Amino acid sequence: MTNLNIVATSRTPKITFKTKAGTLLIEGESYPEDVTGFYDPVFAAVNDYLKSPDAKLDVDIKLIYFNSSSARALMELLDMMDAAGAEGARVSIRWYCDGDDDITREFAEDISADIEHISIDIFELTRDD
Repeated sequence: MTNLNIVATSRTPKITFKTKAGTLLIEGESYPEDVTGFYDPVFAAVNDYLKSPDAKLDVDIKLIYFNSSSARALMELLDMMDAAGAEGARVSIRWYCDGDDDITREFAEDISADIEHISIDIFELTRDD
């Protein structure tokens, strides 16, 4: 399994996936022109990693903005993680939201309510994050 390091642009988030450490960071803004093309390598890498019988993944999501297409991609990614959790993978998600952004917080809360086999903790994003 290989690490994944995608550099942020003005339209896409920074994504850092370290397989040895079992960490995934999604940070920045997400409104790529081709959401599928952007997120497919992330889906493939995470899916491959979660097939390991002792998979443990710590996820930090720090998105300041994402559009509806990116929201669907995030739901798909979290559904994949939840399915892996049902099979025994240990997945922990820390979702950081801007204190003034009720929409992002509500989205994270809605997803958290739908997820059954992994934990999602929601935090307020601080200037140090």
